Amino acid sequence: MSGWTHRERVLAAFHHEEPDRVPIDLMGNATMLLDETYLRLRDALGLTPIPPARSGTTANYYDTRILDLLDIDFRRLFLKKGPRAGGLELEDGTIVDFWGIGYQKAGLWVHTTLSPLHGATTVAEVDNYAWPKAEDVFSAEGLAEEARKLYEETDYALVARNPLTYGFLDRGCQMMEMPEFLMTMVTRPLVAEAIIAHLLEVYKGIFTMFLDAVGPYVHMVEIGDDLGAQQNLLISPKMYRQFIKPAEQELYQLIHEKAPQAALFRHTDGAVFDLLPDLIEVGVDVLNPTQTSAKGMEASRLKAAFGPQLTFHGTVEGVEGDITVDEVVAQVRRRIDVFAPGGGFVLSTCNHMIDVRPELVLAMFETAREYGRYA
Repeated sequence: MSGWTHRERVLAAFHHEEPDRVPIDLMGNATMLLDETYLRLRDALGLTPIPPARSGTTANYYDTRILDLLDIDFRRLFLKKGPRAGGLELEDGTIVDFWGIGYQKAGLWVHTTLSPLHGATTVAEVDNYAWPKAEDVFSAEGLAEEARKLYEETDYALVARNPLTYGFLDRGCQMMEMPEFLMTMVTRPLVAEAIIAHLLEVYKGIFTMFLDAVGPYVHMVEIGDDLGAQQNLLISPKMYRQFIKPAEQELYQLIHEKAPQAALFRHTDGAVFDLLPDLIEVGVDVLNPTQTSAKGMEASRLKAAFGPQLTFHGTVEGVEGDITVDEVVAQVRRRIDVFAPGGGFVLSTCNHMIDVRPELVLAMFETAREYGRYA
């Protein structure tokens, strides 16, 4: 036994110190696995079925038994559903959520099929839209006590799980079809700014509700917004700084005020190296998924450039398909070799484990626990 608690281990890593071993987290940003991978792993471990934590997505189970068996260092707190959170199902199978956005499942993925501000060309149309209110779609009832109990009775690092999944760019592209929203930022900037301003007010209300309940107890607060693809940014740095960054600055300031001791975890896929100074400036502490296969995101380059300022979370990818246990072990070791020195690293997969064999999941975390020891 090392004498380190899970919480101490994580906080040391966040403070760029070396604990007994590299902290580990399950999956990218929800401590969940896609259902097929989860069910196979559950059965391989001989665990009995449990009810899903949610429905209508492709990752519906939060199973603390697996977290215990893998010795995961984090536990999540989830904002609860409010009185008007339920989706409306249309005849064609589209599920319309509280934003008015429609989704359809297609295999492992969920796609936006209905954008409520499609065709909007004026600020008045945006202002007159029925924007959701935090108290209608979420509830923090009982969360403060749940968080206090986990804080006092366990030694895990506690996380305020992102209740919104998508950020300002992602959500704007859902409210108004993606090409349309991107063009609107160029041709009708006031309309795009109005959409983001309304999103910001809703997001601030939701995070205020959440962190008023759990803020004193959490060690990390999650938020996300994809800014990159595999080869490039989704929007230019100039467009990010004009439209997205000011809203992030305001929201992240609120989060830090409500949970000043907590690290801010920012999810974004892809080739985002050029925006990392901006993300640090707006208050990001933990970068997920640290997708080293993306252009310009080489592990050694990231660690050299931003190692003292960011904690890198994720880094393991490509573990689906016919990959071998030896290949997974080798990749985990490579990531630890680069990212672990000096702390500032949490090992996990880059995103959901989409279709991963149980033996690969087990090998990944066993290697992290053993090879990731600092002494």
